[in-house]
Amino acid sequence: MELQIIKPEIEKSALQEVFEAQSLVVSNREDYEVGQIYMGRIKQRIKMLEEERMAQTRPLDESKKRIIDFFRPHLEKLNNAKEHLNQIMVKWTEEQEARRREEERRLQEEARKRAEEEALRQAIEAEEAGEKEEAEQIMAEPVYVPPIRVASEIPKSKESHIRETWSAEVINLKDLIMAISQGKAPLQSVQADMTFLNGQARAYKQALSIPGVHSISKKTQI
Repeated sequence: MELQIIKPEIEKSALQEVFEAQSLVVSNREDYEVGQIYMGRIKQRIKMLEEERMAQTRPLDESKKRIIDFFRPHLEKLNNAKEHLNQIMVKWTEEQEARRREEERRLQEEARKRAEEEALRQAIEAEEAGEKEEAEQIMAEPVYVPPIRVASEIPKSKESHIRETWSAEVINLKDLIMAISQGKAPLQSVQADMTFLNGQARAYKQALSIPGVHSISKKTQI
């Protein structure tokens, strides 16, 4: 759709009204009444231009909606298939990772037991050789076992990979607020509910009484 340009005379008239409004200085009753006249004319001009804008953009919005509606079911099916793959693949990787960690734990425990048995053997040999102090030292020293790492069997691919993201969940708001009051959590941990607080301000106005909050009045000429 070809863009329709505002007629020059309409644009010139609008600019003139803008100039007159911005040049006005209100210092007495008569100036205020002039401002009311300017306000009415500008509001009417805004309404007219809004209607013209909507007349030009509405067909574009309708065309966009038809295109979106055409592609939506196909994209939904593909995204559902993607989510299905995500669920079953993540589940498999979590199972493999759990097995890998368990294997590491098992191998680490076996290595620790072997190291302890070897230390015990060395201590017995030292005891039998009459080296009692050395035997006691061997038994007193902690057994060191190098960390054992089991390689992951999850295949890597440029087509898809696991991305791990972390998020927080508030399970007890009162405990969180208490922690903030005690300095155990930063103030940034919470955010004021401005929808609720603004509603309270509209309801109680200057009588609003909430610690840490005060009501603000802003007047607007309409």
